[in-house]
Amino acid sequence: MEIKKNPPPTIPKRQPRRKRALLTKVMAAVSPKKRVWTAFLIIFIIILALGVYFFRSLFIAATVNGQPIWRLNLIRELEIQSGKETLNGLISKTLVLQEAKKQNVIVSKEEIDQEIKNLEENFSKQGQDLNQILSAQGISKEGLTEQIRFQKIIEKILGKDINVTDQEISDYIKQNENLLPKDSTAEELKSTVKRQLEQQKVSEKIQSWVSSLQDSAKIIYFR
Repeated sequence: MEIKKNPPPTIPKRQPRRKRALLTKVMAAVSPKKRVWTAFLIIFIIILALGVYFFRSLFIAATVNGQPIWRLNLIRELEIQSGKETLNGLISKTLVLQEAKKQNVIVSKEEIDQEIKNLEENFSKQGQDLNQILSAQGISKEGLTEQIRFQKIIEKILGKDINVTDQEISDYIKQNENLLPKDSTAEELKSTVKRQLEQQKVSEKIQSWVSSLQDSAKIIYFR
């Protein structure tokens, strides 16, 4: 009697998951060029997210119980409070620097260093320290350097037409004898007073000069 052998059981093939099948169909429908752009887009989003995290101080000024105060809101608030004055100051500074470039006015590092040295000596005579004064006013050494540079530029432009006479120096010394340093020689005193009078005359001319620059400039305000 012949014994029939049963065929080995058929193992059903593993069916792909529905999601995998869907992804395969989608990827098959996307051209290789689009795949490259998609990869670039994903990388860009990742880099952007990392940039926002590591440079969040550029976007967030502070957080209050986890709630951010956006730096853009801070800037808008500052513009409301003192934006017009600040903007006018920046416009004036830009006009002065543009005029200095036209006239080829340059302030050297040696001039700035000498001015800082003079300030240090003057404060030292009064028992004060320049660095402590700057710290108390929230001014960095770099900020002081830029202030001196800007002041020197104005003095070079406007100082060409300013003249201080010996009579003006003598009159100033007589009127302010009690306020002037006692340990200076006559020549040092005259030099100091002449410098102060020159700065005073320059200060008197600044406003009208800057106004003339504004009148002749093309300034466009964006609201």
